[in-house]
Amino acid sequence: MERRKALGKQVPFWEYGMKECNETDLIHLFVKEPVEQYEIIDSSQGEEDFRETIIATLESGNKLVVKVSSNAFTTSESIKVWQRCAEEYRCLGYYCPQIYPSLMQEFPAVDYKGLHCIAYAEEFSPYQSVHQSSVVKPFRDELYAMTARVAAKRFDYASIPSGYCLFDLFPGEQMDEVTENAVAFLEYCKSLPPQLEEQWKRIYARWETNRRELKEIYYQLPFSVFQADFNDTNVLVDDEGNFVGIYDFNLAGRDEILNYLLREIYDGTFEEERQEILHAVKIASQYSFFSDLEIKAAPLIYRCVKPLWYSRVHELKNAGGDLTRIKVCLNEMEHAQTCEIDFKKAMHR
Repeated sequence: MERRKALGKQVPFWEYGMKECNETDLIHLFVKEPVEQYEIIDSSQGEEDFRETIIATLESGNKLVVKVSSNAFTTSESIKVWQRCAEEYRCLGYYCPQIYPSLMQEFPAVDYKGLHCIAYAEEFSPYQSVHQSSVVKPFRDELYAMTARVAAKRFDYASIPSGYCLFDLFPGEQMDEVTENAVAFLEYCKSLPPQLEEQWKRIYARWETNRRELKEIYYQLPFSVFQADFNDTNVLVDDEGNFVGIYDFNLAGRDEILNYLLREIYDGTFEEERQEILHAVKIASQYSFFSDLEIKAAPLIYRCVKPLWYSRVHELKNAGGDLTRIKVCLNEMEHAQTCEIDFKKAMHR
């Protein structure tokens, strides 16, 4: 939902004791300057995840972005992590909008539209996202390089896991996404014809074994703090379509680079996906050293994450009652669990 509104001069809501603030009140938590107009973008994801972005044009002509949220993962602590994460990416030479506290130097809790929310401000980006731009040059390799450069820093300023975390739980979640996908696979397979039972049970048992073996070594791997969501709405390009940076740190947090890279690559057939993963790892190895333990962990991460990924489970469901298509899906999943992938070569080891 988007709307615009012309405004006169307003008084900050805390000066006249309002219990619930409106959009203009929110803006004046962060700037004293009068507001000429604003635009609201609603990016909520259901009743439990309210999110609005207010893009304000100030009297001077400058713009400010104010974000207000009510969900399990937006807290003062998480916003401070996002703020630091953006700063670190900027230090590496990538543009990220700065995140600002209020005039009172806090990320204020407010009552807004009947909800208890938290608000913060963000610099208005001079760049467009890939999704918005009409001119875009290839940028995936630059994203892989950026991710590896962040991994090489081994940042440890965040205890919050990223939205792509394995084994840990992202705030508000009951299980990590990889486990959630595997459970969805298991539950759907119970409805398949009896002659397929041996195969899908074997696939699920193999997933459990891979997950168990990976968990034994996972926390010995090096971690860093990543932005954790470089989809086309978050990747920024200049007027010529060149990659310049990234924004939207809502999923940012502590993670392991191989899990992160694999989670960002999810297009095409299994074989196309594997080739892109090896390409990404090869690019990353130019900026971040991969240890022997990471080489050992790589196939386990792949086998844990990819064979039962939600898009593969979706393909299985789309097969409906077509036994031939169902078998193709199951065979491809099982092959992904058992095929050899030369991660060591891609890691330049």
